[in-house]
Amino acid sequence: MISRKILGSVLLLFQSRVNSEGTPLSYGSAIRVSHVASNGHELETGAINFGSGSGQQAVTFPPRGEGSLWLIKTYNGQEHISSGVTPVTCGSKIRLEHTGSSKNLHTHNFKSPISGNQEVSAYGDDQGEGDDNDNWKVECEGKYWVKGGIFQLRNVVTGVYLSGDPKHAFNSRNGCGNGCPVSGHLEACAVRKSHSGTQFQANVGIFLSK
Repeated sequence: MISRKILGSVLLLFQSRVNSEGTPLSYGSAIRVSHVASNGHELETGAINFGSGSGQQAVTFPPRGEGSLWLIKTYNGQEHISSGVTPVTCGSKIRLEHTGSSKNLHTHNFKSPISGNQEVSAYGDDQGEGDDNDNWKVECEGKYWVKGGIFQLRNVVTGVYLSGDPKHAFNSRNGCGNGCPVSGHLEACAVRKSHSGTQFQANVGIFLSK
């Protein structure tokens, strides 16, 4: 597995001229998760903890270019797979670990702060270990999850989809005023049915291959 310290400090992100569109994503790669419906807001965590709900580390979608890298890992309880060797097939169960905090993308039965959908948080210890609510199923077209392809993430335990909506942004009207670290970010939540707001792409990242 790539060192988390190395991933956290990488400034140069390999884009399409390094790996062509359609390159399969492998375990051990690190990606920015881009929200299609908002023209590229990116998955992020670490700025704040929720003041309500679970109180865990909040996950949001800041504007394009402000998101973090998320490490593609095997699901909780699965045996380790060597980095860059095995591409992720559509329908696989995975975890996404935030490279800055080592916490995993997570959801559970708390309400999200703006929309009232299911809360999405970042959860786990400093070794990247959490629980089964960190497991997500990759839904995509074709055999492999590929760079630039549309995909959805459905939580294995609760059955909901990772989602965002440009109408649900943190701002002064919902208590995120001057100095709020997530002002202008979209809420990350999880919803029962897939729709345009549950579609994502991985266009930027560190793409490993054998």
